[in-house]
Amino acid sequence: MPRIDFEHDGIGHFISDNFLKVPLYQRSFAWEVNNVRELFEDIKNTYPNEYFIGTIVVTNKEDHLEIVDGQQRLATISLFFIAVRDLFKEIGGDRRANVIEKKYLLEEGLREEETQQRITLNSIDNEFYLKALIEKHNIEPTRDSHNRLSEAYKYLIKFVKNKYESERIDGVLDLIDFIKEKLLIIIVKVSDDVNAFTVFETLNDRGLVLSQTDLIKNYLFNKASDRLTEAQDKWSRFTGAIESAASEDEILNYIRYYWSSKHGLTREKELYKDIKSKITNKNQAITLLNNLEKNAEIYLALLNPNHRLWNNYPRECSEYISELLELRLSQNRPLLIAILERWSEYPEEIKKSMRLIISWSVRNLITGTIGSGTLEKEFSKQAKLINEGEIKGAKELFESVKSLIPTDEQFKKAFEIASVSKAYIARYYLRKLEQAFRTTSELEPLKSPEKVTLEHILPENPTNLEKDWSDFNETLHKSYYRRIGNLTLLDKRMNNDIGNGPFEGKKAVYKQSEIIITKNLTKYDKWSSNEIEKRQKEFAEKAVEIWNVEI
Repeated sequence: MPRIDFEHDGIGHFISDNFLKVPLYQRSFAWEVNNVRELFEDIKNTYPNEYFIGTIVVTNKEDHLEIVDGQQRLATISLFFIAVRDLFKEIGGDRRANVIEKKYLLEEGLREEETQQRITLNSIDNEFYLKALIEKHNIEPTRDSHNRLSEAYKYLIKFVKNKYESERIDGVLDLIDFIKEKLLIIIVKVSDDVNAFTVFETLNDRGLVLSQTDLIKNYLFNKASDRLTEAQDKWSRFTGAIESAASEDEILNYIRYYWSSKHGLTREKELYKDIKSKITNKNQAITLLNNLEKNAEIYLALLNPNHRLWNNYPRECSEYISELLELRLSQNRPLLIAILERWSEYPEEIKKSMRLIISWSVRNLITGTIGSGTLEKEFSKQAKLINEGEIKGAKELFESVKSLIPTDEQFKKAFEIASVSKAYIARYYLRKLEQAFRTTSELEPLKSPEKVTLEHILPENPTNLEKDWSDFNETLHKSYYRRIGNLTLLDKRMNNDIGNGPFEGKKAVYKQSEIIITKNLTKYDKWSSNEIEKRQKEFAEKAVEIWNVEI
């Protein structure tokens, strides 16, 4: 019969008396320096009185305890002991350093290979933790979590040295004793994994602050029951792939976007609750984990236009992904996941649908017809319809959303008067306009902001508005300097040379440019609001062609 034991102990004593392991499926070290600082400031302010820092949940694995909850606190205290050991070595206290190492960090057997860590982190973090921090090899961090471990250690070595400088060796020894005996935890030991996950969730319901990712993971593991090992393997594979290629933060984004593609828009704060209400048995939990594992490559391809997945599709598909990333648009991801998952055998349908998503997104950016939250809701709604078989191709997708997409006339009129405050969006519009004015792509402007930058013809900060730009007063300047018609692309070196002087001086530089929309500025004799409006109307005509919604 499953058994749950409760104990209380000092966290230092708990570490010295046990061998603790972070399982493969657990997330990597996540505490930032601020989290570490907050804990040790609390310790400093509480000392010498007892201080309770929460509950640790572990599963008894006979030769070690597996950490279900408490990794961040345990790893941080372990880093404290590394810092103490290193201080003792630095001040010539080798005997004390060896005591700390053997008691809190490593236990050595008769043979060298029998050395065992008191705390073993997950497979992503442990080699760096052991080699770089405990054994002091010169190893560079390769993950964000490695950087966090390194920064936490740097903070703690500074903290310990300050303690030594102000209170000498007795102050450090007193601090060690405090962390050993008076930095208190409650240990919940559970005899099997499933009950451990139940305890973990119960503690959260009682106020323990946990991430949505941790809650979802532990709920699914709980539901997996006798298929727990399979569930853990699937979780490890898809989260490991995403963390390796992107970041730990993207794991929750992926789960949310995938879930929204199946069930309609689900906000982050609602995700755990919604999964809990719909995943109610073992088979559903394994199915969800299987689908998350299977489709992780799709999500990674949405983050990378050079991903190998795009080799299976027309060249334009990776270009569309590049454009969405350039625009920093992510609300579309539930729809893109559904399209790529359900229509993988129809590459032309995928290409047409992706172009439609780009055009719809740009038209909405210009017109502001739908707010970003509502747009994400619509993308998720269409994704759900695709997954349910209600929409079977690009043409049906267009028919389903056409009432939401601004018409050519609406888009054109809005483009004629549009201002853009975000430089990366303005650069994208201008780059696409430049492409449309060219008959070849031989001199296509580079996307790199290091080479081609955004130029305000009427400067954002003119040297002398009244003298150099006499057609503008302060009100007109404020109204027109961000208008699309007043913006162009320019080689960064030229832009550095051009300054904020009058239009005549700028024209001489524009004439040297190989960018058509910039070179064409030389046809204007002066630069006033009329010229800006005229140029922007020309751009608006092109914009309707570029971001058309024809299927």
